[in-house]
Amino acid sequence: MKNIEQTLTPPFPLTGQGRKTPYIVLFLGIVGLLGIILISPLIFAFGKTGKEAKVLGLSYATLNKKEIGEKLNNDFDFDKNINLIYGDQNFEIKMSSVSAKINTNKMVSTLLYRRLNQGIKSYITAFWENKDFELEINWDKNKLGEEINKIADQINKPFIPTEIVANGQIKIKEGSLGLEVDKDKLALEVVSILKKYLINEKNIIPVNVIGTLPTDEEKSKALELAQKLSNKKIVFYWEGNKTDALPATLISFVGFGKSCNTDKIAEYTVNFNNSIKKEPQNASFKFENGKVLQFESAKDGYVIDETKMKGDICQNLETWSNNSDGEIKYEIPLIKSQPKIKTDEVNNLGIKELIGRGTSSFRHSSDIRNYNVQKGAGIVNRILVAPNETFSFIKNLGEVTLDNGFKQAYVINKGKTVLDVGGGICQVSTTLFRAMLDAGLNITDRKGHAYRVSYYEEDSKPGFDATVFIPNPDLKFVNDTGNYVLIQSFYDGVKKTLAYEIYGTKDGRKVEISNYKQWDASPAPPDVWIDDPTLPPGKVVKDESKVPGLKTSFDWKVTKDGQIIHQKTYVTNYTPWAAVYRRGPQL
Repeated sequence: MKNIEQTLTPPFPLTGQGRKTPYIVLFLGIVGLLGIILISPLIFAFGKTGKEAKVLGLSYATLNKKEIGEKLNNDFDFDKNINLIYGDQNFEIKMSSVSAKINTNKMVSTLLYRRLNQGIKSYITAFWENKDFELEINWDKNKLGEEINKIADQINKPFIPTEIVANGQIKIKEGSLGLEVDKDKLALEVVSILKKYLINEKNIIPVNVIGTLPTDEEKSKALELAQKLSNKKIVFYWEGNKTDALPATLISFVGFGKSCNTDKIAEYTVNFNNSIKKEPQNASFKFENGKVLQFESAKDGYVIDETKMKGDICQNLETWSNNSDGEIKYEIPLIKSQPKIKTDEVNNLGIKELIGRGTSSFRHSSDIRNYNVQKGAGIVNRILVAPNETFSFIKNLGEVTLDNGFKQAYVINKGKTVLDVGGGICQVSTTLFRAMLDAGLNITDRKGHAYRVSYYEEDSKPGFDATVFIPNPDLKFVNDTGNYVLIQSFYDGVKKTLAYEIYGTKDGRKVEISNYKQWDASPAPPDVWIDDPTLPPGKVVKDESKVPGLKTSFDWKVTKDGQIIHQKTYVTNYTPWAAVYRRGPQL
C-alpha cells in the first residue's frame, strides 16, 4: 500500500515562492486601478488647459481653444481707458487709440502649453501645475508714442537756470526746475498695465525733475563775485587783433556754488569762434603769357581752442575779480591749420601749360543774369585741383544766397523755369564743362538741362551744356593727369562772353569729339493761358517761352599712347516746352 503523502496532489504548490503569487497580482491590480484614476483626467481633458490654469487670477481650467477665446472676451473688456495721473493732473489713453487688443492666438498657445511632444512627464506635470498667466497683447507702437507725446506736451517744462544779470543793477534772476516725462518708461508701464489689466487703477506717470537751483548762500556768494567783476574789462587778443568783453558779459559767466555758468561761457566761446575763425589760404597764382605768376602768399588758418578757452574763463573768474587793474588781458588759445599749397611749393605743382579751354556767349542775357554769371565765375576761379582729387562745382561755388551777393533771376529747377537766387550759374557750369571736355579730364558727373536754353546755343550746337542746382545735380571731374591743374575763368561783360581755361602738364592725351547727332525734333506745345485775378485787367505776363524739343548725342573719346582712357556718349533729351502766359481779368 502506497504512502498517502505520495499519492495525493495538492491543489496549489506548497513552496514559499508559490505562496507570494496572489499578493503580487493583487498589488498590480491596485496599481493599475490607481493609474487609471490618475490619468483619466488627462484623457478626458486632452487638448484643453491645465486643471489649475489661470489668467490674472481667474480660472481657465480645462478649456478648449474656442472656450478660451470666448472667456477672454467676456473677462477683459478692451473698450476702456487707461487712467494715468501726475500730481493733480489726470490723463486717459483710450485702448482703441493705440489699437490695443488681446492676442487670442498667442493666449491659446500659452494656456494650452501641455504638448505630447514635450514628453509624458512634462505633459502630466503641466496639467496639475498651478499657473497664473498675464495677457498677451497687441498694440501699435507708433500710436502709443503719439499718445505719450500728447501727455508729455502737457507736463514737460523747460529747466530755467538761475542767473545773475546786470541790467543797470546786478541782481538774481530766479530760475525754475524743469519736468520731463520719461517716455520710454511710461511706454513700458502702459504695456504692463495692458498685460495686467490694471484699467481701473490710478497709474502714476514717471516724470524726471531737470536741473538744480542754488541755495541762498550760493546766491549770496555769486552776487559778491559779480559785484567785483562789475568794474572789470577783459581784452581778448589773437593774431594781432583784439576785442573787449564788457562787465555785463563777465557777470553772465558767474555761476553758483563751485561752478561757473558753463552754458553762458560755452555759448560765448562758440559765437566768438564763428566770428574770427579762418580757413587756411592756399598760395594763389594765375597763368599769363605762359608763366605762373604768384600774387598772394599762403596763410595759416585757425580756430579757437574752445575747450581750453572755456576752462580758462571758468578757472580765472575769481582771480580776475580780485585783479587790481580794471583791464585784464587774455591771449586766446588757437588751433592752427596749414594750407595745402604753400608759397614755396608753387613752382613744383606742374602748372606749365594750357590743357583745355571752353567758351560760351550770352549776348541776350539780362543784366541781373549777367551779374550772377560774373559772380559765379569769380568764385569758381583760380582753383587748384590736386592729383586724384575730385573737383565739385557746387562745393567750390558755396551757398548761392542773397547774403552771399547773388541776385534773383530765372533758373530751371525740376523741369520748370522759376525765379530763384543765382539764375545764370548754369552759364558758368556749361562753360567749364566744355573746358573739361577739351582737357580730356575724367568727367564723373554731368547732366544736361531739361529743355533748350538759347544762351548755350549762341556759339555751340545743342547738347554741350551742364546744369547744376544745389545740392544736385553737380558737375564733377577727377584729376587723373598726375599733376595739379589750375582752373581759371575770364569774364567779358562787354562782349557777353565767358571762357574757362585749365592749366597743368600735358601728358600726351588726345581728345576726339565725333558722331554728333540730332533727332526726334518736336514743336513746342500750344501756348498756355492762366487767368490771374491778382493782375490788373488786361495785363499779360509771360512766364515761359516756347521751346521745341530735341534729342542730341555726341561721342567723346580720350586716348593716351594709343589706348582709350575715357570714352562716353553724351545724350541729352530736351523736352518741348509751351509758352505760359498769365493774364488779368478781361475788360
